[in-house]
Amino acid sequence: MRNQLSLAQIHGAQNKDLAAITAVLGVLETRVTWHASQQASTGGRLDHGLAEDLEQEARLAAWLAIENFRGESVAEFMAYAEQTIYGTLADKRREATRAGASAQTSKDFEAALRVAGGDPYEAERLCVDPPAGLRRLKPETAWAARVAWQGVISLDAPQADGTTLGDRVAATVGVPADLVTDSDRAQLRRATIRSHVHAALDRMGPQQRHVLKADYGISPVALYGDESTDEELATDMGLTERQVRQARYLGRGRFEELYLAGSHDLAA
Repeated sequence: MRNQLSLAQIHGAQNKDLAAITAVLGVLETRVTWHASQQASTGGRLDHGLAEDLEQEARLAAWLAIENFRGESVAEFMAYAEQTIYGTLADKRREATRAGASAQTSKDFEAALRVAGGDPYEAERLCVDPPAGLRRLKPETAWAARVAWQGVISLDAPQADGTTLGDRVAATVGVPADLVTDSDRAQLRRATIRSHVHAALDRMGPQQRHVLKADYGISPVALYGDESTDEELATDMGLTERQVRQARYLGRGRFEELYLAGSHDLAA
């Protein structure tokens, strides 16, 4: 992709040269559609309406990338364009899918989620009583951010049918509402995290997903453990050890991106 562009074309596009604009936008179009599809997909299901909206936003972001780029190479431009398009669409997806939480609040929650090691309930607590580096949120705002991050699998979210937290926890853990205990709530917390882990893995490429599952023994892949077993894992996958390490490196970054993004329709 990068070899299809020259720095002169990028500068030409910045100077409103029509041929250069056409060339640069033509190269970026594949990234526009890819990012829009990724941000509009959950659990392998594409929201076509959202994807169309995000494509328009991504094209505007591509224009901004062209106008604002100040680097000195095609590689720098492509990296800058990727970052601009992704950042724009991530914000738009938050706005479209997280009712009850603003884009800034969602970002604050994601920052807390990193500190909390992926535990949304601990992240909510950290938002209310934050350590250095995190922004303080009101308790009701932190709650809304967690519920929005969890999506419809959240058993706290208000429902039109009038169900209560106790009713919905009870339905999940299989005990009467008036007998729900702290242990039951802890079980719900684990189930919530597990659901989001699997949802994020499901959206990854097959090689990256398999390597990460092997690292942690996530069913149906056996536990291979640390990187000392890369030779065995590579043999089983029909890959080289270098390909396994690359899949792990890229997969960890992709998993973090998907997990922190949350989901609005995991149970759909």
